[in-house]
Amino acid sequence: MSFAHIAALAIHDVKNSLSSIATAAESHGDKKTVKAVFDISDTLTRLLIFYRSEHESLHLNINSHAPEDLISELTANQYGTSDIQITSELSHAPVLWVYDEMMVRMILVNALQNASRYARSVIVISAKEYPDYLEISVQDDGPGFSDAVLAEDYSNIPASQNGTGLGLLLAKRIAALHVNNSQRGRIELSNQNGGLFRLILPA
Repeated sequence: MSFAHIAALAIHDVKNSLSSIATAAESHGDKKTVKAVFDISDTLTRLLIFYRSEHESLHLNINSHAPEDLISELTANQYGTSDIQITSELSHAPVLWVYDEMMVRMILVNALQNASRYARSVIVISAKEYPDYLEISVQDDGPGFSDAVLAEDYSNIPASQNGTGLGLLLAKRIAALHVNNSQRGRIELSNQNGGLFRLILPA
């Protein structure tokens, strides 16, 4: 058994232990610990999915979903501090779109967590339908992405401040697995009055 396979099994065990810790913390009303545990669990989930993508064992569950429902769910959750307002813009969202909802949710949760670290007061999640693709974006009003992130040079991102870059790298892989009519999904990052994360899913 390879080290990578053992590590994947260990991640499953750690996530089970974290679930027990979260349950105990919730019973004592310790919301801060519950949030920290869920953040750690999310990171481990991304690591496990990244492992699967490396070994070509990651398969999407593609189906029809309502982007408005997913974004409304994400907007209702608090991913930053209490003084950051998370709003949505859905006036141009399609009724239905075809994608893997669990994977897309994971991408957007990671984008929201990143945005919440730097937003000054507002994060906006939006969905907009174009003739050939759906765009779901996360816009914050912070200082914007660093040059290293925009250059996709994740090796120069300090792990202590900005994470490891794993979430962005995994988002690229998951987006690219969404294929239709030879068009692949992708993510795009830019600075427009803050950081702008865009997930592009083909029609």
